Amino acid sequence: MAVLISADSACDLFPDLYKQRGITIVPLSINIGDASYKDVFEIGPDELFKDYERTHRLPKTAAPSPYDFFEVFRKAKENGDTVVHLAMNSTFSSSYQNACIAAEEFDNVYVVNTYTLSSAQGLLVLRAANMRDAGCSAEEIYEQMEKDKQRVRAYVLIDNLEYVYQGGRATRMQLVGANLLKLHPCLLLDNRGILSACKKFRGNFQQVCREYARFVLSQPNPDSERAFVSTTGMDQKLFDEIVGMVKDSGRFREVLTSRAGCSMTAHTGPNTLVIFYMEK
Repeated sequence: MAVLISADSACDLFPDLYKQRGITIVPLSINIGDASYKDVFEIGPDELFKDYERTHRLPKTAAPSPYDFFEVFRKAKENGDTVVHLAMNSTFSSSYQNACIAAEEFDNVYVVNTYTLSSAQGLLVLRAANMRDAGCSAEEIYEQMEKDKQRVRAYVLIDNLEYVYQGGRATRMQLVGANLLKLHPCLLLDNRGILSACKKFRGNFQQVCREYARFVLSQPNPDSERAFVSTTGMDQKLFDEIVGMVKDSGRFREVLTSRAGCSMTAHTGPNTLVIFYMEK
């Protein structure tokens, strides 16, 4: 009996990493005006920016339906496989709940609420794939993921609060104040799925990115296995510099890069930078 590892598209293991590791992706829906698109497979984050610049209207994200998950789980059942599905943060989306509804129809499906998203979720998905490749059972993988999700760390550096404000997660006063003072907030997504401000950087965005990287790399007890450096879209030279800082720190054996997908991009906007890692 094989183990199928699946995740919703918020895990950001793109463009090809999910294929290389044999991971099944269930796409969210991205709704722009009256049109609906399958995340990753029919629309990318750059298209969100273009539409917002034209309309100043944020796209809406929608979780996969219970039926979408049912079809993935049904095919696995027919193949004699068990499933470990890793879902994005349940405080942001109903993706986890919908996967659980579908899983009720099967006795071979384990659903994990990762309480995170983007490449932090991707870190867990890759660890699950490693365990699958090592011959672990679905139950063993599920139990380990329930432990590992407590160790994920995600410090999110935002250049501008415009998207956060439009999405209702910042006040007009916070937006104006941040712009006037040239503040760039750093948000912590904790292991309960709660997003809160943990630090504010001030000044030129290039210098702020360097200060942010030094701040994250100074945090204690990182797991040395792997880190992700991710962005919703920023100057490539600056991004490469930050990636170089993470690699040169020697704190991680593997440093992967990713372009954040539509789910994260729609809520944070361009120039968001994140270093994802796990603690020991």
